[in-house]
Amino acid sequence: MSPLFLNRLFEQFCKEKLYVKNSSHHTIIFYRQSFNTFKKFVGENIQELNKSVLNEFVLAMREKEIKPSTCNVYIRGMNSFLSWLHENEFITEPLKIKQLKIEQRVMKTFSDKQLKAIFSFKPKSFTEKRIHALLCLLIDTGIRISEALTLKREKIDFDNLLLTVKGKGNKERPVPISLELRKILWRFSLTHSSNLFFPNRDGGQLLYDNTRRDFKKLCTKLGIDDFEGSFHAFRRKFAKSYVKNGGNLFYLMKALGHTTLAMSKKYVEVETEDLQETHARTSLLSRLK
Repeated sequence: MSPLFLNRLFEQFCKEKLYVKNSSHHTIIFYRQSFNTFKKFVGENIQELNKSVLNEFVLAMREKEIKPSTCNVYIRGMNSFLSWLHENEFITEPLKIKQLKIEQRVMKTFSDKQLKAIFSFKPKSFTEKRIHALLCLLIDTGIRISEALTLKREKIDFDNLLLTVKGKGNKERPVPISLELRKILWRFSLTHSSNLFFPNRDGGQLLYDNTRRDFKKLCTKLGIDDFEGSFHAFRRKFAKSYVKNGGNLFYLMKALGHTTLAMSKKYVEVETEDLQETHARTSLLSRLK
């Protein structure tokens, strides 16, 4: 298999993912980043795909001290391409790169006090009103930031407390909202006439980097820090709160737009405070005194 032929196959793989499997452009970018990283570490002149070459790829990344979690991202992208090559009989042997073991730890998310500070914030400028409404949406629904930034005005059903978001694979799903969120979204909807619900000042799509800048500025103003994952921290907080307050894990999977329960379970690791609270309530010794 010549390097040129492998590049052609990769382009075909991307086109099929985009036009046949209906993958998003973000997903295609992810595949390209993975493939380009692979070529960067094993060289452009790849004559054959085999276990030795794939192992070389992983070893080269680790030698450059790339974090195991980052390596696994590129590995997942390459594994999708390898699976496609085997399914379409471009390679005879099913090849798969084994993911690296990573430390399983509970990532810090927001406290209830921090979320209350965001909810209670009184925005003045359009930018503040936009980031406030957007963060309240993330708190109330747990949707992805990409889903919030592409949300359209006509997809919000204020009467029935529902909105429809477009998730991964361009799949739409209904998401319920609270009465409190409806008030916030309705007030913000009166500040502009764009079809995109969270537009930039010209009515176009708001960029992620600009949204993150506004978010960090608000966090500084409110004294909020000591959390991990930026916007994704809202998603983890939503999931944990949902289950802790009696929510069904299957319903959580639907709300988050996951395809398997295993994916949703990763969001609900038990935190130390929860363990302490539960133990204080269920302690056998405490009941015996």
